Amino acid sequence: MKYISSLAKSLPAGVFALLAAAGCISLEEDLRSQPTADKFFSKESDYKSFIASAYPSLVTLYGSDVPYCAGGAAEDVFVPVVRWKGFEQANINSVGNPDELTGMLWNNHYSSIGTCNTMLQIIANTATADLDIDAVIGEAKFLRALCYFNLTRWFKQVPLITEANQADAATETDSSVADIYQLIVSDLKDAENKLPETQNDKVRPTSWAAKALLSKVYLTMAGYPLNQTSYYELARDKAEEVIKSEVFDLEPVYFDLWLWDNRMTNKEFIFTFYASAENGSQTYVNCAVRPWEGGEKGWGDWSSDKNFLADFLKAVNAVSDDVALLNKRVKGTFYLTLIDGTPWYETSDNQPFVGKLRDAGPRSNGYAGPWAHGNGNADGFFNIIRFADVLLIYAEAANQFEGTPSIAAYKAINRVRSRAGLGDLSGLTQTAFDKAVLDERNWELAFENNRWFDICRRQLLQSVMNSYYPERRIDDHNYWMPKPYEQLSIMTGTVQNDGY
Repeated sequence: MKYISSLAKSLPAGVFALLAAAGCISLEEDLRSQPTADKFFSKESDYKSFIASAYPSLVTLYGSDVPYCAGGAAEDVFVPVVRWKGFEQANINSVGNPDELTGMLWNNHYSSIGTCNTMLQIIANTATADLDIDAVIGEAKFLRALCYFNLTRWFKQVPLITEANQADAATETDSSVADIYQLIVSDLKDAENKLPETQNDKVRPTSWAAKALLSKVYLTMAGYPLNQTSYYELARDKAEEVIKSEVFDLEPVYFDLWLWDNRMTNKEFIFTFYASAENGSQTYVNCAVRPWEGGEKGWGDWSSDKNFLADFLKAVNAVSDDVALLNKRVKGTFYLTLIDGTPWYETSDNQPFVGKLRDAGPRSNGYAGPWAHGNGNADGFFNIIRFADVLLIYAEAANQFEGTPSIAAYKAINRVRSRAGLGDLSGLTQTAFDKAVLDERNWELAFENNRWFDICRRQLLQSVMNSYYPERRIDDHNYWMPKPYEQLSIMTGTVQNDGY
C-alpha cells in the first residue's frame, strides 16, 4: 500500500479527492476494510477488485441528470430547469453556472482515468509474471479509452493524463484532438487483444466491447473535428467483426430491453453500467425522468420533447391517437400516459416523458411505479453500446466509404427497422441512405447519449436549431462545452475553449 500512498501524494488535490471518492467503492465488495498491500495485490482477484473502483464515478454520472441535460441541444431531450435552458438552446454562455453540469462531466471521467492510471502504474512497478492479469490491463485501458472518448467529444482538447505523467496532472497542458484519439485507439486495440471474449461478471467489458467501441471511435474520427474520412473503412470493418461473430443479436421486443429483470440476460447489450444502491453506487435519474404529478411521485427534472415525438411518429407515417400501437419502438422509448390516466399533453410541462430509464428494479417500484424510494436514489442500468448501434455504425460507415449503399449496409439498417416494425429501405442514393441512417440512429438510440455526439461529428447543429430555435445562430464553438471554471484553477495547464 506504500506505493499507492506515495502515488496519491503526488496527485493534485482536486484530482486526488476525486480519485479517493471513487476509488473506495468496488462493484463487488467494499475495499475500505482492506487497506493493506498484501490483500490488494497478492492474487489476481485483488487486481480485479482495485480496477472495479474505476466504475462508481461513471455509474454515478450516467445515473444523474448531467449527460442528458448537457446534451439537451439534441432533439430528444427537453430541459424544463430554467437555469439549464442554455444547454438545450446550444447557448451555454447564457447559463449562470455551467459548472453545475460540466464539472461532473469533467471530474467523474478524470476520476475514473486516475484509477485506471494508478492500476497500470502499479502493474508496471510490480512483479506480475506469475499472475494472469492481462484482462485487468485490458479493462483499465478500455475504461480509460471510453473516458477520453467522452471527454474529447464534450470538451475538444483536454489534458492527456496517463500512468506516465499522472504526477504532473495539475500542470499538464491540453493535448490535440488527434493525440487524444491516438491514445484511445491504442488503448482499445490493446484491450481487444487482452480482454476475454466472455466475462462471468456482466459488469466487465469483453474483447467484443472493445471492438464495438473502437468501431464507434473510428466513425467519430471520420467526422468533425478530425474529418479523416479514411476512418470510415476501419469503422465498417470493425463493426463487421462484431456483426459476423453472431455473439450478439437484437432483442425481439424493443420494450423488453429497458426492463430491470432483463438487464443481465438480453442479447443486445455489449457494454453496460449497472448501479447498485447496496454497493454504494445508487443513482437517481430513474426518479428524475418520472413526472412528479399524476400519481408518479418522480421529480420531472427533464423529459422528451413533443416536437421530437411528432417527428418520431411522422417518420412512420403515424397519427398520434393510438401511439402505443403505431410503432414497436414507441413504447420502449417514451412514457405517454401517467399512472392516473393523464396523457402527457395534459401535464404541467406538456411534454412526453422518457420510458427507457424508468425501471430501476424494486427500489423504483418497477417500470410501472409510482416511485417507491424516498430520497430518489435507487439502482439502475445505463447501456453504453449495444448491437443496434453497431449495425447502424456499419450501415453508415459502409455507405460513406463505398460511395453507395451496399446489400450488407441495407441488411444492417433493415434489421434495426424490422424490429421497430418498419418496412425495409431500398433503392436510395448515397445521400438519401446516409440521412436515413442518421435518422434511424436518432429514433433507435434516443436518450442513450448518442444524438448530441452524432450532431457534432456531422456538424448538424445549425439545422437542428433551425427546427427548434430558429433564431439561434451557430458557430464552431457551440459544438463544445466550456471547460469547468473551477477545474481551470486546479488543472492549470488547460485553457478555456474559444467562445467562452
